[in-house]
Amino acid sequence: MICLIYGEDTSRIQQKINALKKKHHIDTVVQYDALHDPQNEVLMEMDSFSIFDERKMIIVEQCSFLSSKNSTSYDIVPFLERADDPSTILVLVYHGAKLDQRKKLVKQLIQKSEVYACITLDQQSQRTLIHEFLKKENLVMEPQAISWFSSHIGMDALRIESEIHKLKTYADHVNLEDVRALIKPEPIDDVFKMVDALFQRSAIRFLAFYRNFRDQNMEPLAILGLLASQVRFLFQVRVCMDEGMDQDQIAGHLKAHPYRVKLNMEKARSFQSEELLEKLNLLANLDQDMKMGKIDKDQGFENFILNQI
Repeated sequence: MICLIYGEDTSRIQQKINALKKKHHIDTVVQYDALHDPQNEVLMEMDSFSIFDERKMIIVEQCSFLSSKNSTSYDIVPFLERADDPSTILVLVYHGAKLDQRKKLVKQLIQKSEVYACITLDQQSQRTLIHEFLKKENLVMEPQAISWFSSHIGMDALRIESEIHKLKTYADHVNLEDVRALIKPEPIDDVFKMVDALFQRSAIRFLAFYRNFRDQNMEPLAILGLLASQVRFLFQVRVCMDEGMDQDQIAGHLKAHPYRVKLNMEKARSFQSEELLEKLNLLANLDQDMKMGKIDKDQGFENFILNQI
């Protein structure tokens, strides 16, 4: 049996692998990387039999031979020849947006396999996934609570599933008050907005986001760390873009989630690498002054904000 899993959402890919393990009651899992491990090793593992007659799962990552840009030495034919083997579940994983069905062998493999697309979540698919998990957990969430949850949970499928499971352990029916009390908001959206306010020299907006984080009991140094981390990542993305890298290449180079790279590429187009580096240096100086006790953390941060006008 062969399963093809592709897509840019790493967390959803892992989710699907976990679901397959559970569905087929798999205890034995052997993992390979198509970029580094010879195909012969994978085939030998497929052909070997367990003395305990247990079904096993073989996972092969980085299967770019399923795409238009193959960077492996793997041949699809041996997999096709073993596609009907019931004793092994072969999971071929490709971290990319689509499979290349123009290739005859890829098309044949798709026809003989179970295929799962793990595309990056957007607002619409995120809402759909939330409702799927609510149904799975048999959890009723009131409309206002769903709206708040979807706006603050982010786009990580594993986190969405985990937080909904946490809500289920609390009650079978949750309202807005319950969700706000139990779920810690994903800060990335507000950090994005803080970065925008920083570069637009909008002190009022910047201050509002800062005080909102403080209301959530986040320390000034932690807020500064989030802000600096985001500006640093924007800088790294901008440099990669200047070097002509595409989204997949940047994600691989920075070892970052493709969705995060996609969002930051959209933001980075508004900035030059020089101005991002300048702000990063200012934030580093502020961080040093705070840690050395040269300034009061809250007052120092707010003065920094006002000085950006």
